[in-house]
Amino acid sequence: MRRLVQAPVPGQTCLSPLHQRGTRWAQKGNDVEENQKVKTQWPRSADEPGVYMAQTGDPAAEEWSQWSVCSLTCGQGSQVRTRSCVSSPYGTLCSGLLRETRVCNNTATCPVEGQWLEWGAWSRCSVTCANGTQQRTRRCSVAAHGWAECKGAHADARECANAPCPSDSKWGPWNHWSLCSKTCDTGWQRRFRMCQGTGVQGYPCEGSGEEVKTCNEKKCPAYHEMCKDEYVMLMTWKKTAAGEVIYNKCPPNATGSASRRCLLNAHGVAYWGIPSFARCISHEYRYLHLSLREHLAKGQRVLAGEGMSQVVRSLLELMARKTYYSGDLLFSVEILRNVTDTFKRATYTPSSEDVQRFFQVVSYMVDAENRDKWEDAQQVSPGSVHLMKVVEDFIHLVGGALKAFQSSLIVTDNLVISIQREPVSAVSSDINFPMKGRRGMKDWARTSEDKIFIPKDMLSLSSSEMEESSHFVVGAILYRTLGLILPPPRSPLAVTSKVLTVTVRPPPKPTEPHVMVELSHVINGTSQPQCVTWDYSKM
Repeated sequence: MRRLVQAPVPGQTCLSPLHQRGTRWAQKGNDVEENQKVKTQWPRSADEPGVYMAQTGDPAAEEWSQWSVCSLTCGQGSQVRTRSCVSSPYGTLCSGLLRETRVCNNTATCPVEGQWLEWGAWSRCSVTCANGTQQRTRRCSVAAHGWAECKGAHADARECANAPCPSDSKWGPWNHWSLCSKTCDTGWQRRFRMCQGTGVQGYPCEGSGEEVKTCNEKKCPAYHEMCKDEYVMLMTWKKTAAGEVIYNKCPPNATGSASRRCLLNAHGVAYWGIPSFARCISHEYRYLHLSLREHLAKGQRVLAGEGMSQVVRSLLELMARKTYYSGDLLFSVEILRNVTDTFKRATYTPSSEDVQRFFQVVSYMVDAENRDKWEDAQQVSPGSVHLMKVVEDFIHLVGGALKAFQSSLIVTDNLVISIQREPVSAVSSDINFPMKGRRGMKDWARTSEDKIFIPKDMLSLSSSEMEESSHFVVGAILYRTLGLILPPPRSPLAVTSKVLTVTVRPPPKPTEPHVMVELSHVINGTSQPQCVTWDYSKM
């Protein structure tokens, strides 16, 4: 059965189905929040047990209390006051708020947190030996309005290390051996150690504080086994024994050090060997290298490329004088390598004049007159081998700028260079080098019996590689004199012919490689002649 209950207050009624005992009710339609209303319940009647009803009535509240103390002691806070409802036999009848809040402002300004100043310098170590500690402090800067402590530590510490503290009866380390008392016929060397903590040699530590050993036990050379003082090329070479190498400053027009060895002839008489200038660099070559670095510092591509052209022109002028040391040859290889790398990085295409000058410099460098200089330079670095690698890189720099099926031929007194660019998909023809009928060919190359044949079938790539590369650059070089200055590929072989080199990029993948090479002997009467190949590009 369902019942309806009506509130006794006129004008406000609640209609709802009657639920089980203990059900609570709420009334809607008032803008005041529910938790700020007074919710009352009528006493349970005998006629309708278990029914509760919330009801609001006319205001019947007591006076408001005093405002509470402000919630903050500085800045903006809040205050609260409350009031209670009046009780009656019929329940509690009141409406409106029973709690109010307002903003309160304090005249006191809230303090601002202090700021740390920079750390001070570390103090001295707390001890003079072994491990100790160091301290440093910092100050807190107080704000202008109010005051507050800085957060964090005002002091800092760290460990510091010193030499170990001395202890009684312990030896310190040995010092260095003294110079030998004699240069030959057995001399003596001494060294000492100190007893730590006492400062007195050998006391109270057990053992000896001195050690002695023999030195220079070799027999002193006789008078005829000594190279005498000699003044050569503005340098004084002091007397020394056979087998010894002495060093001297380079001549005034160069920097670095020169060396010379005292040798013995077949009769046991000492004599001076030829001075080595492999570590001497003429001032003019060093200045040219410095100017190269200045051009490298230029940010613009065109300026850097033009700078390299000027470097090659100046190097050619220096080489044409033929007044250089063996160290200058090694240094020139480094200059040409830097020129090639700069052209490449700047994506600057060298002109035909630049290409001709570059290879003319190389021709001067590998001239037969420099055979002794290259032999001297090999003591420091295989410069002629490095030169071959530089030439190969420059060939591919030039070939990359050629058009399809275009070729270039450079002829000098000591080398012939052929550079051509072939499309990967359609190599035009076989390669015969050198082509002796070409205009401008030198007589030494035209009459030479040395040649190489590369069939066009060799220039092939896999399908994946063809997608990455659109063309081949093929370079071939015939060196007239390189065999005289190259270190032999292995002992006891000696190069007795001209040298042919071939470079192809990207490296081809032929199915049946068959390259034909013909070389004639430069020196007649060579025993056990054989053709050898070696790859210097991996060095």
